[in-house]
Amino acid sequence: MALCLGFGFIGFSKAEDEASSGKEIYIRHCAECHGDDGQGVKDQYEEPLRGNRSLPSLTRYIDRYMPEDEPELLDAAQSKQVAEYIAGAFYSQGTQTKQKMAFARLTNRQFRESVADLIGSFGPVSSPGEGRGLKAQYFESDGMDRYAKKIFERDDEKIDFDFAEKSPGDGIKAEQFAITWEGSLIAPATGWYEFRISTPNGARVYLNHEKEIAFIDAWVSSGSEIRQVKSRIFLLGGRSYPLKVEYFKYKETHGMVRLDWKPPQGEWQVVAAPYLSPNWAGAVAVVSTAFPPDDASEGYERGTGISKSWHEATTAAAIEAANQVIDRFEKLSAVKEDDPQQLEKLKKFVTDFAERAFRRPLDENLRQRYVDGIFMDGVEPEKAVKRAVILILQSPRFLYPELEKQRDDFTVAARLALGIYDSLPDAELMDAAEKGQLRTQEQVAAQAWRLMSDPRAKAKLEGFFEHWLKLDIEADLQKDIQKFPGFDAMFVGDLRRSLEIFVHEIVWSEKSDYRQLIQADYLWLNERLAKFYQIPMPAGGGFQKVSLDSDQRSGVITHPYLLSRLAHHDGTSPIHRGVFVTRNLLGGILRPPPQAIEFQDAHLDPKLSMREKVAAITRDTSCMTCHETINPLGFSLENFDAVGRFRLTENERPIISESDFETFEGEKIRLRGPRDLAEHAIQSGTARRGFIRHIFQATIKQNPNSYGVEVLDQLEEKFIHSGYHIRQLVVDIHTLAALDGINSVEPAKP
Repeated sequence: MALCLGFGFIGFSKAEDEASSGKEIYIRHCAECHGDDGQGVKDQYEEPLRGNRSLPSLTRYIDRYMPEDEPELLDAAQSKQVAEYIAGAFYSQGTQTKQKMAFARLTNRQFRESVADLIGSFGPVSSPGEGRGLKAQYFESDGMDRYAKKIFERDDEKIDFDFAEKSPGDGIKAEQFAITWEGSLIAPATGWYEFRISTPNGARVYLNHEKEIAFIDAWVSSGSEIRQVKSRIFLLGGRSYPLKVEYFKYKETHGMVRLDWKPPQGEWQVVAAPYLSPNWAGAVAVVSTAFPPDDASEGYERGTGISKSWHEATTAAAIEAANQVIDRFEKLSAVKEDDPQQLEKLKKFVTDFAERAFRRPLDENLRQRYVDGIFMDGVEPEKAVKRAVILILQSPRFLYPELEKQRDDFTVAARLALGIYDSLPDAELMDAAEKGQLRTQEQVAAQAWRLMSDPRAKAKLEGFFEHWLKLDIEADLQKDIQKFPGFDAMFVGDLRRSLEIFVHEIVWSEKSDYRQLIQADYLWLNERLAKFYQIPMPAGGGFQKVSLDSDQRSGVITHPYLLSRLAHHDGTSPIHRGVFVTRNLLGGILRPPPQAIEFQDAHLDPKLSMREKVAAITRDTSCMTCHETINPLGFSLENFDAVGRFRLTENERPIISESDFETFEGEKIRLRGPRDLAEHAIQSGTARRGFIRHIFQATIKQNPNSYGVEVLDQLEEKFIHSGYHIRQLVVDIHTLAALDGINSVEPAKP
């Protein structure tokens, strides 16, 4: 929805306007910037003139601010005329047409996820299991024989022990002992992770390993000095990775060991449950090749950018993946070197590999190209397999999932898997496609619900909320330590975790109620956060749900992490907060300001409140085209300081958080604080459709209008009927997108 229409002025007299129709006024004053048909104009306002403001709201907006810089050219009657024309010609659903779907490649994430699952499908499947810690085995040592006798075993929630000069348990001498921890690491997000082992003794860490090659090697004891050894690794979120840690103490004075990690956008902390499981996990084929960034110009990552650097990256990644296949060749293919049927079995392996990569059975032409033509006379089997893997991963049939002209059950399976967890269909989904069981909405929705329980699907959906709530910003969150003592890196890590738990607990609960995200009157706090925010904490350690004053706290709107992120290092920022609420919570679209104006607090009167400062620097008409929306929303959150603490005064003056706000539906409401803001966000149809649009674009990687002009309205109706059930909404989105363009098709045949 266009908030800043930006009408251009061409220079016609007021008398001419008075005798003109709404269309004629539009052509004279607006078309120069928006195009004769509202299609947008390059280097002016390039987006099509589309929106869903009510007619009264649009009329008032034009009367106040348009034509841009000269709003006095049109009186109230003329503003109404042109508003009626715009609403009828460009805003009404009948005038809009279904957009053409963007031709897209795999995104960088989708490439990595698909390769991991493709290679992983040829081995035993592992699942994260219960994140209660690692299986620990404690041994008595005999000289340099570290594992002479196992004394006991248990599950340890983390590896963080300071034994000092004592024994780790009954039956073990304090002078020398050994411990092994085994299980799996559950990665919550995709990206680079740093790991660090600290000990004065000997330790090794094996991560995502099949061969016994240490990821971190600190095996040589330093005697008494605690040393730290680090390493980094690229991991895919929502997956389990084999983890093993070996530790021994041999006659050193002090015994101590700790394993820390630094997750993407996180801070150093001890690795602990729920990210550790005693369950076994197989190695994951992770491609760490660097890719050029995906196109994010629409606010979400999509695979529309096809460049030389991207092709070079996919080639390098295909080679990296092929090398991983060859490293595990016998285990993946189950073909021994001396097998008399080696050639036929390898052809079967490559055939399966290609069919899984292409998301459908091979026809004879494809079989000849990717299988038979690879195993030529004189080519060593291992080299043939490597060549086949590279060729398959470079094939357009792998890189461009919608390239296949045939639309059938396999198309539905491919779309479901790519949409829900960014990867390839699993065996059950492919089996359903082969049997023609992905035809009806009920069949597809049932498969979508099944896939939603997959850890990869959880990781993708939580990735959406990270983006929606600014958790994926790489810049450090820092504050003036003099004004806000205690707001350090460890504190920020806890604050971030608090918001993650809050979102996770609501999204994956039985009700999965979107309204709770906006209106909940509680926070998840640990002792450090409770002390900082001066909130009484129940007995017990760790994060706990703490109920608060419902007039002061309302869901994500008032979560202190978000309020801190949307503020300056030494003060609040109603503009940042107002922009976030407009775009992310109320479904509005803001164009960039005509000129960037840096907020220079030092140049403003220190006696002014932040509200007065913002009002002063945005009072110009050109600013108010957007700030009449932004400012009231930001002012409604001024009772929260730069670190999200509730307050009633600023510089010993009462804070005024009340403002009049004109909604996108054209209604004037009074905002007195976060509770009023939350109530409006729940009741607003524009806000609901905005949330649906955000999820749709982030998961499907296409504009909803590509699936029909009424799609958002249809999904909104279902969303309300479901009780604002977030996961049901996601299932509805993927069911709709998977079946798009597939009507009355014949059963798919291999």
